[in-house]
Formats: sequence, structure tokens, C-alpha cells
Amino acid sequence: MVSRAVIGASNALLRARKPKCRAAEMIVLIPSCLQSSKCTNKVTVDIANCKRCGGCRVGDIIQVAEEYGVKVACATGGELALSLVKDDSVKVIIALACEKELRAGIIGAFPKPVCAIVNSRPNGPCRDTVVDIGDVRAAIERFLKA
Repeated sequence: MVSRAVIGASNALLRARKPKCRAAEMIVLIPSCLQSSKCTNKVTVDIANCKRCGGCRVGDIIQVAEEYGVKVACATGGELALSLVKDDSVKVIIALACEKELRAGIIGAFPKPVCAIVNSRPNGPCRDTVVDIGDVRAAIERFLKA
């Protein structure tokens, strides 16, 4: 319940502040649980390891990010995610994860703006999660400078 409130408040604040940045200053952070548990090409090591086979949403997210020139990174946990967003070149973060991880990320990345997109967990927590690609595309478009 607290996580939802933090995510909702953060996303509402973002809509009001309307931060804008260049594509090179934006990062899409995906959780390792978004990758199919059956996949042997681990994107946690290098996102380029994704073969875009369609077995999970990782390839779709990479495709959308490439269309706009936005960086994508996979984090195996909160500490790694925070190390990626602390880089001075990152101005806007689009984070995909479960509510608990998003809440921690929003707080940890402060004062940088984090657009939080909650994944769904049809197979339970931390395994084969999914996210709406349309939400990812809309978030990128919302924060890119024209």
C-alpha cells in the first residue's frame, strides 16, 4: 500500500514538473525478472545478449528504446540500479519493476526524476514478469525534448 502511494505521488509529480531531456540523457532500467527464465542469453551481463526472439518483453523494450536513441540497462537488484542512475549524464529514469523495487528506486535516485512503470507478475514474484510496451513508449515520448 505504501509503495503504491509513493509510486503514484512520484508519477503525479513528474506529470506536473514535465522534465525534458535528450535521448542520451535518459535510461530505461529493466529488472532481470523481465527476461524469460528459460532464456540462456543473460541480459544482466549485457543487454546486447538479447536475441529478440519474442519469448519475453526484453527485445521489445530494446527495440522501442533504439527507435528513440535511449539507453537500456538491466539491473539484478536495487544497488546496481542505483549505481546506473547516479551517473551525472542521466537526467531522467524510466524504471520498470515491482512496486517494492520501484519505491526503493524512487527514493534512492532522488532528486532525479523516475517514471515508475509497475510490471505484472503472472508467474509470481521475480520470474517471467511482463510490462506494457505502450507504457514504455509513452514514457519515453513524454520526457524527450522535441
